[in-house]
Amino acid sequence: MARKAQIIPPQTDLKRRAVNTSRGFSMNPSAKELAKIEEVVNKSTDRFVKQAAEKLKRLRQGLISASENADLQAAFLRQVREESLSIKGLGGMFNFPLMTEIGKSLNDFVERKPELRKVQLEIVRLHIDALYVILANKIEGAGSERELQVISAFRIAVAKFS
Repeated sequence: MARKAQIIPPQTDLKRRAVNTSRGFSMNPSAKELAKIEEVVNKSTDRFVKQAAEKLKRLRQGLISASENADLQAAFLRQVREESLSIKGLGGMFNFPLMTEIGKSLNDFVERKPELRKVQLEIVRLHIDALYVILANKIEGAGSERELQVISAFRIAVAKFS
């Protein structure tokens, strides 16, 4: 049975909260305000890069441990699911759509796996390495033809070894 859509009226103070001239920016920001916004975004991007690097370092350490001890794989898989979703979500926000793509690919790959075979661990490692390369080289935007080929190769590997 089809359900009726529920219409939720917008809050009347939404515009007031979004455009707060006493504490925030106006609807038509000045050059000074735009410079301040850009500075905040750049600082946030630097923070994102640091956080992502820490996540990748933890993933690499977890991968080494899970490769050496099969009993640690369940915890590692939970870690990969969490961190890959985080990377996926933040990548697009900070103009790293390739990180979003590879984070999604990694998450899709491990999503329902209770354990990983050796070849599957290698595919996880390749995802982590690719994320490191993007981060280290600060590859923003959609990337070049080469990056698109890497994304395509990940899709093939994920489909083949899932």
